[in-house]
Formats: sequence, C-alpha cells, structure tokens
Amino acid sequence: MTGTVTHDPPPGTGDRPDRPLIVTEDAELLDDLLRLCAAAGATPEVHHGVPDHGDGWETAPLVLVGDDAARRVGAAPRRRGVVLVGRDQDDPGVWRRAVEIGADHVLMLPDGEQWLVDRIADVAEGVGRPALTVGVIGGRGGAGASTLACALAVTSAREGLRTLLVDADPLGGGLDVLLGGESADGLRWPAFAASRGRVGGGALEESLPELHSL
Repeated sequence: MTGTVTHDPPPGTGDRPDRPLIVTEDAELLDDLLRLCAAAGATPEVHHGVPDHGDGWETAPLVLVGDDAARRVGAAPRRRGVVLVGRDQDDPGVWRRAVEIGADHVLMLPDGEQWLVDRIADVAEGVGRPALTVGVIGGRGGAGASTLACALAVTSAREGLRTLLVDADPLGGGLDVLLGGESADGLRWPAFAASRGRVGGGALEESLPELHSL
C-alpha cells in the first residue's frame, strides 16, 4: 500500500546523484530498506536520527524515515523527497505522523517495495539534462512521417548531438529497416513488451541498436 500526502520531486542533484538517507532504529526495517537499496543499485547513509549539523538531511535526494523515527525527526527542517515507511497497515496514526514531518509519501512494506525500488533507482541513476523531444506524426499511411523522423535524427547526430530515435508506431515495420540496420545487434520493442520491472536509462541505452551514430 502506498499513499500520497503531497507530491513534489526531490531536490535536483544534476549529474552527480547523492546517496539516499535512511533514518530508523528498527533493525528489521533497516534490513529491508538496505535490501531494496541494493536492488536499486544505491548505497545509502544510515542514521538513527537527524544527522549532525543537518547536512545529510537537507542535501540527500531522498530520505526514508522509519515510522519508529518519526518523532525524532519532527523538528528537522521541512524538505521535499521524504518518505515515511512503516509496516502496520491498520495504524491510522501513520498519516498524522507523516504530516508532522512533512513527508511526501506514506509507504507500507512489503506491498510498496516495487514503488520504493523504482524511486531509489531514480536517485541512484541521477537526473540528466532536459532533452528536446520532437514528435513526427503522419496524417495517413505513406505521408512520409518515418522518412522525416529518420532525416531529423540523422541530421541531429551529424551535428554532434546525442540523439535517440524512437519508433512509436505499433503497426510500423521498424525504423531500423528504413535505416538499413535491421541486422544490427540490439534489443527491439518485442524484447521489452514482455518485460517486467524497471529498466535503468543507462542499461536501456546500451542495449539498443546503434545506427548512423543514433
């Protein structure tokens, strides 16, 4: 079970992701949170209360507060990216404690594990620069949308820009065919259609076919 109190993105960390912060004295909960961090490829900082001088509290991109530690962090400065994590599905007081510490989300384990792994993985991977996205849509079949999309992408790559070309037409033959790269190594849509769970951006990019610097 997950619940939302408010929703704002965590503080931006640019190209240098910081470590998530875990605040709890519950040994069993800590073991679960460390396991989920490991699954997401992140190494967290662990404290029993608000870190000295407040540096870790204020700068960590994500703060996971065990329900046992809610009262200990109540006086900490309000910030975004705080998740209150508990286990008791029937405890109505968890929402009050979440409001008291300014948490963005309330999450109960084990039901919310996948959501939390995804959130931690986003932190571990970091946030890159915003990308310009151009969509090319044809009014009818044969209008030349695929050709124009490929021309834009190839031109962009030749200009030295980091470019990704995506075929979003479920009835299309594949843009790799149009570019003459149907035999290039890499994963196509069918490989991802049946997949489950999260695929990191870096791993996704490495798995795709590369054609004409695309």
